[in-house]
Amino acid sequence: MVLVLGVFFVVLCWVLFVNHRRKYKFADALPSLKPVYPLIGNADIMWKSDTKRFDTLVKIFSDHDRLVKVWAGPQLLIFTCHPDLVQQILTSNDCLEKPFLYSFAGFERGLFTSKYKLWRTMRKRLNSSFNLRILHGFIPVFEQCARQMVANLSANPDGTVVSMHKFTSVCTLEMACGTTLGSDITKRKGKEEFVHGLDIAFGEAARRMVSVHLYPDVVYHLTNYHKDLIQAREVVCNFFNRLVSERRITRSLNCVNTSNGNEIDDDHKPKILIDQLLSTSEDGKSFNDTEIKDNIYAVITGANDTSGLLIAHACLFLCFYKDIEQKLFDEIMEFMPNEEVEMNAENLKQLTYLEKFLKECLRHCPVAPNISRENMAEIEVDGIKIPPGNIFVMNFYALHRRKDIWGPDADKFDPEQFSEERSRDRHPFAYLPFSGGNRICIGWRYAMFSMKVMLIHLIRNFRFETEIRPEQVRYRHDLTMKLPFDHMIKVIKRRREGSTVTRDILKHPEPVHKNGRN
Repeated sequence: MVLVLGVFFVVLCWVLFVNHRRKYKFADALPSLKPVYPLIGNADIMWKSDTKRFDTLVKIFSDHDRLVKVWAGPQLLIFTCHPDLVQQILTSNDCLEKPFLYSFAGFERGLFTSKYKLWRTMRKRLNSSFNLRILHGFIPVFEQCARQMVANLSANPDGTVVSMHKFTSVCTLEMACGTTLGSDITKRKGKEEFVHGLDIAFGEAARRMVSVHLYPDVVYHLTNYHKDLIQAREVVCNFFNRLVSERRITRSLNCVNTSNGNEIDDDHKPKILIDQLLSTSEDGKSFNDTEIKDNIYAVITGANDTSGLLIAHACLFLCFYKDIEQKLFDEIMEFMPNEEVEMNAENLKQLTYLEKFLKECLRHCPVAPNISRENMAEIEVDGIKIPPGNIFVMNFYALHRRKDIWGPDADKFDPEQFSEERSRDRHPFAYLPFSGGNRICIGWRYAMFSMKVMLIHLIRNFRFETEIRPEQVRYRHDLTMKLPFDHMIKVIKRRREGSTVTRDILKHPEPVHKNGRN
């Protein structure tokens, strides 16, 4: 019996080996990352610390100019950060699928992780919630939340050292809830717990993506990682589920039925995200409860974790480069010296140096450092025919530091990288802070508006200092760009005539309009 089982095992292993070789025969033409170990492939990276894992991944991309094959156990991954190849992959209609790695983030009926067929339908319906007309109407909400953040920071004694991300993340959460759910949460409890839960949920998803032994659900569900993930998601979901329930009640009181049975807002204004999710389309289709939950999670967590994190990074850059901080302050004082000057899309365009500064922050800290795509049909990349079902991984952190694109000082922080002269002939896919192609982040314009408003209010009211040195800045492996330590920054109030920091409006902010606008 033992002999029979032994023979069966050997035959099974042989069959699996032959099928594996046949499936990946095409990859023989690709350069391989060394060393490759039996069974785990190149997955020794999973035993490194989060910061070393981040650095190792960046080095892999930086050391290989075009394509390189990487083995995550028996799974082949094709890495690249070459702009020509990134452009081909992201713009190909055959590479719009998200691979199984995204399922580890959960909420698979939402825009972030959904499979192509579902994503295509949802994206078409939700695009209107992020058009320029409705985004321009969000600016007053952004301002209200930014003023509240300034008030919260001002409540500390002058010169207090704070963890800046705790303030910026709460601000972006308030912005996201105000504009996507029409909910004023400036005085609602549980925001800090939400942000902490989100950090755990993202970190656990990133951990599993690079841990081959955690790929099988039956294994992962036995670990403490899974327990921590479930608890974190419960905190996050409970928070916005209450907001969705409140919005349902509001809609039932304020919506009227049209002659064809569809529900519309009685003021006929464009629908914010939650109203799109709760409404019925012209062809009679509606989102189910899971799709509503997963899309709210995708949009609110995306807006909160990315924009809040980026502004915290930006405050560190202001500490490091005082000449840049002064230039930004001078520009803001020229065009928007106080709150009497209306903040709108046209006025924001005048702040050209702020635009360059924000873009340079995003070059150094792209929203998502790594993304991946799966091809749905055979494609030819770099002269190699790649069968359907293979996974491409792209690293924007490494892309944004290529010296053949950004020059010998690519690692230097320099907003003039985005001057008209230096940007003119740059490769169109050399700069991808929000990804690119058809599956580009749906909220990238939203993020730019909200971050500009936050920076204006922060720079207009404070100066920033830190004991952290530029050479100490490192990042840890995660779904987004995170430091391995807090953004500990000294916040110093600016002393100037006509300061509006202590205005009563900060103590008693106006309520958010039911459509997400004041």
